[in-house]
Amino acid sequence: MKKNRMLCTGFLLAEFILYILILTSGGVLLVASEFLAIVLCFVFALFSKNQDNTVFTVGLACTVAADFCLVICDPIQQLWGMVFFLVAQLMYAEGLHRMMKKQWVLYSRIVFTAVAVIVTMAVLGEKTDALAIISLCYYANLIINMVAAFCVASRNPMLPIAFILFILCDTVIGLQVASGSYLPIAENSFLYRILFMDFHLSWFFYLPSQVLLALHGSGRNILCRKRGQ
Repeated sequence: MKKNRMLCTGFLLAEFILYILILTSGGVLLVASEFLAIVLCFVFALFSKNQDNTVFTVGLACTVAADFCLVICDPIQQLWGMVFFLVAQLMYAEGLHRMMKKQWVLYSRIVFTAVAVIVTMAVLGEKTDALAIISLCYYANLIINMVAAFCVASRNPMLPIAFILFILCDTVIGLQVASGSYLPIAENSFLYRILFMDFHLSWFFYLPSQVLLALHGSGRNILCRKRGQ
């Protein structure tokens, strides 16, 4: 127990330091801090002895791959990044399904994803591309995962918070990417100023979500105790 607490405390302290660097730094230090923070989440979950949450650890591995494409690669590999993010959400979906064992979640996921793709194609028309479709599939699965996380919140209170933060992050990024390319957002509008202010708003939400998923994947709660103890 003491060893687990020390490991968890060290992990949270390291992530807090990286979080501050991400929110306040720039250039190479910013890029290194962003990628290292996500790698650390994966490593923390990987070296846990909780086999029940293996799929969450695989999801974190996919997140590392996605961030490599979007943070490290130059030029960024946006399409591949979203593919890895989609696989990550499917891994989390499998983990949530194992906890719930409810067929309605699976059916809702299929229907909601199909509707998202159809609406995307209808709205974007000729502007529809692979990136748009994969991004909407990813976002649809993220929303269903959040709903499923609330269904297991009594046993896993970190999960709903993690997915809410994840959605806030991706909503910010989605609107930033869509601005100009897919959606006309006036530069003098309040929304535009929020989206493009001089602050790493997406990472403000993103890193805490990954830390909570890593804690869940390791089988530890926010107090660094194994569930059930």
